[in-house]
Amino acid sequence: MEVELEKLYEDEDVVVMKAPSDQELEELVIKIIKEKGRPVSWKELRDVFSGLAGEDRLRKALANLIERGELEELPDGNFALPGMEEMVDWEKAKKRRGRLRFTYIKRRLALRGVAPIQ
Repeated sequence: MEVELEKLYEDEDVVVMKAPSDQELEELVIKIIKEKGRPVSWKELRDVFSGLAGEDRLRKALANLIERGELEELPDGNFALPGMEEMVDWEKAKKRRGRLRFTYIKRRLALRGVAPIQ
């Protein structure tokens, strides 16, 4: 997936693009998840933004989106828009979070009416 940014300079050998602002970075993260139509992993986001925004800026954008409720970090570690909670990979979640954390998150989602995919 290619991220569209303003071109500052282009010739035969190189294209120089303007780096996204913090707000643009957050909007691009949301756009990417919407276009994929599924939760995305940290690695996928890092690959998309490689060369455009550093990992620290990307982490900050994700944290801001999560804090405002525009994005959720699922138990399997993927990032999703609200409403995508049912797309959790529970096998991956078990390995990632440990049994107690996994049980807690599964119970919390069940209280919200989200049935996990088996």
